[in-house]
Amino acid sequence: MTVPPISFDQLVQQHRREILAYLIRVLGNVHDAEDVCQDALIRAYRSFDPVILNSNARAWLYRIATNSALNALKRRRRAAAREVSLAALERIPASVHDFDQRERLRRVALAVDQLPPRQRAALMQRRFHDLSYEEIAVSLNCNATTARAHVYQAIKKLRQAASQ
Repeated sequence: MTVPPISFDQLVQQHRREILAYLIRVLGNVHDAEDVCQDALIRAYRSFDPVILNSNARAWLYRIATNSALNALKRRRRAAAREVSLAALERIPASVHDFDQRERLRRVALAVDQLPPRQRAALMQRRFHDLSYEEIAVSLNCNATTARAHVYQAIKKLRQAASQ
């Protein structure tokens, strides 16, 4: 006996509420979760094939929602990293009176902006958010040794920028 294929509208009606509730838990706020849910549903619509998805459409939808949430979290971390480095640039003139020291701090702040994204994210998570290397590894989808290496390389590059 063949089960008739499910339509995209039926899929959304059956699972949108639970996907949204899941995204609220993952992202921590309703507004972001609604945006990510909408993004996930658009992605799902673009690749929807009712014949292939008939047996595990729910799992497929969760995978798309999870990937969309992880992408949103990455964007959030990158934005936070940029805000921290820009805030550092803005504070330099008010807090440092020695021209050489102010110039060195400016170079370091610019160097933070030029770090590769994974190194910058690891550095910000470690130094400004007090995450462990294991937590950083989860957020960067790597192991703790690699997370530690990202932080080390970022600090090494910043020290070079400060000494120039």
